[in-house]
Amino acid sequence: MDTHDIAEAYTVVPVAAPPLADEEYAAVLRADFTDHYAHGRDIWTGEEAMRETPRILLAALADVRDAHILDIGTGHGRDAAILLAGGHRVTGIDLVASDEWAGLRARWPGRARFGAAELTEPGELTGARQYDAVLDNGCLHHQHPDRYPAYLRRVHELLHPGGLLTVSVFHSAAERGDLFVNGGRRLYREFTEAELAGLLTAHGFSVVELRTVPRGRDALHYLVGTFRSTPAATTDADADELT
Repeated sequence: MDTHDIAEAYTVVPVAAPPLADEEYAAVLRADFTDHYAHGRDIWTGEEAMRETPRILLAALADVRDAHILDIGTGHGRDAAILLAGGHRVTGIDLVASDEWAGLRARWPGRARFGAAELTEPGELTGARQYDAVLDNGCLHHQHPDRYPAYLRRVHELLHPGGLLTVSVFHSAAERGDLFVNGGRRLYREFTEAELAGLLTAHGFSVVELRTVPRGRDALHYLVGTFRSTPAATTDADADELT
């Protein structure tokens, strides 16, 4: 079976469709990330190319002071620290809690909040229209495709009207992005520019900017898109399917 090097020391296998239903996949996703963090295999934490994504969001917020930003998949808080140093308030959520959150809270008292939560689970992240911007640095491309509508709808709900979403995904230079799976059955989705823009515009966002970020390994890139929330998001039935 063909394999694909998605990152340094990480090989994934292409699949035609997700091997698990969305309801089963949620537990798999949490377990795989828990295992990676517990054994120090979270190589993305130290990947310098990933730090470009919060800087792209900061540039988009150049005219906004003291924004409240939701950092989805905050990990150990590397991106949150960049956003906090940029003069903004950050709420970070992740499937796996990190001991490093305490230091960030202490360094920026009252401006840094963190919690273990899943974006679309009822009751874990309550309220609406609370954030000026949302950062998703590598979470959307691990979601089950059946969850894209609920995931993006929740992001839209949490943003103030006209708020910004900056999202980073694996980039595909082919005509269509493929779906992959690792040994722990975690999904990896590559996107073309047209696919990412189409998915987000189908769920209530307009394109502000799309750019690729080199990852310093072979021809691998991240695709980073910044989008603005529009007045109304589409329903699941209105959105094109994307697997």
